Amino acid sequence: MNSAIPVSDVLIVGSGAAGLMFAAHISKYHNVSLITKDAATESNTRYAQGGIAAVLSIDDSYSKHIRDTLKAADGYGNPEAVNTLVKEAPARIFDLICMGVDFDRLTDNALQVTREGGHSDKRVIHVGDMTGQAIESALWNSVRKENLIVYDHETVTNLLVSNNVCYGVESIDRSGNVRKHYAKAVFLATGGAGQMFSKTTNPEIANGDGIVMAECAGAVVKNLEFIQFHPTVLALKNAPCFLITEAARGEGAKLINLQGYRFMQDYHTSGELAARDVVSRAIVSEMEKTSAEYVYLDMTHKSKDFIENRFPTVTSTLLKYDLHPEKDRIPVAPAAHYFCGGVHTDIDGRTTVDGLYAGGEVACTGVHGANRLASNSLLESVVFAYRAAVNADRRIRYLPNDWFRKLDHLTQETPRTWVMNNQKVDIIRAMKKELQRVNWKYCGIIRTDKGLRKGLQLIGHISKQFHQINGFSNGDNDAIALRNLIKLSELVYRAAIARRVNAGTHYNCDCVLNHKKD
Repeated sequence: MNSAIPVSDVLIVGSGAAGLMFAAHISKYHNVSLITKDAATESNTRYAQGGIAAVLSIDDSYSKHIRDTLKAADGYGNPEAVNTLVKEAPARIFDLICMGVDFDRLTDNALQVTREGGHSDKRVIHVGDMTGQAIESALWNSVRKENLIVYDHETVTNLLVSNNVCYGVESIDRSGNVRKHYAKAVFLATGGAGQMFSKTTNPEIANGDGIVMAECAGAVVKNLEFIQFHPTVLALKNAPCFLITEAARGEGAKLINLQGYRFMQDYHTSGELAARDVVSRAIVSEMEKTSAEYVYLDMTHKSKDFIENRFPTVTSTLLKYDLHPEKDRIPVAPAAHYFCGGVHTDIDGRTTVDGLYAGGEVACTGVHGANRLASNSLLESVVFAYRAAVNADRRIRYLPNDWFRKLDHLTQETPRTWVMNNQKVDIIRAMKKELQRVNWKYCGIIRTDKGLRKGLQLIGHISKQFHQINGFSNGDNDAIALRNLIKLSELVYRAAIARRVNAGTHYNCDCVLNHKKD
């Protein structure tokens, strides 16, 4: 085999919690390559503020956590996956603690727990309001560096699949060179796709790359219409969509409209602690009633010391905009946050393509169904990534060491280099903004049949325009991102149009309510 072509036992695409949990386990036994299109520490994980849910108290129970998760999933959760998630959670939390995650504790050294929306008990542990960052850091430190090669600022463009077997990826490095990476197992951990929308809590890298690549490679994708919008995102002009953690409402923060009325009890008996889809739609309704672009999140009944100690990241960010949460109401509105669907996997992370695994937000394990329960996302990442690593380990040990020799005939291509063309960057970025605007308007929190058809038609126009442009390279990162966002948008619209029953995050005014709803 050509020695210039990278070959490893296992290849990981993405460096969030799922990818790193997989790496931390698999790198003990095998050679690992990890590809990430930005800096190795850039992922949705590091922005996860709230915490990670697990049954750790004798006052709580597995059955309660399972019930809460399935209730939030609105009848579309997979009981086997949820049962696995909940019952394996304590072991994975113990792993994280052993890796160095310093969860907040009480004076008696017991783990401090809080309650978030949709949970019937306090079961969310945290590291202030920077839990994701703490977990990411600990996982990085736990990876066997001697068995790991990291390719950062390298964009994976396609999965290599033959006869429904994935044997690697094609990518473009920071110099524009196209190359192939071969591996006995590939783990997709590319995260979500919040950049589909004009308002999102997700970073620039969240373009749905993994979902699109997997679907193009023949893997089954499902539940793409179920997109969770976070209810409480900072709503200030010229300010980024900064997420105000769910834990703030768990600690007693109230939602108030511009007329000073606390409105959530009008929409759900759980008030501010209702599931996120309910809270998001309630906020949209109140914004329409008051002709406003936001409502208020009110923590003014809490002391300054409590807020600063419990929510240091939120406090420091708000202070940049001269907002003091102990005395000022915070303007908030919903924004796109989390994909509940994705690449279909079983409880061992296996997709429908042999040798291809997926975990984290790119995967659809069946845990979330139509709506994600707060703080189950980090948990899902570590639980199922660990299971995927165990399964992949068995697969790798089974395959012979000379397995790659049969791929020799695929390596004889002349090496290619993409020539970057900056002249078209502005056009590509303008098209992306238009796509995001269309998706927010027609495929957002509240949908209609007419709007979905109109949106799909407009996405078709954008797609045609994109493919007619001359003079730009498909190797440009902006072009790759737009290519994936266009394809993903088409998949989401078609899934939303096909879903004739409202459930969880999918709410179409022209559809009936979920008949499975309690």
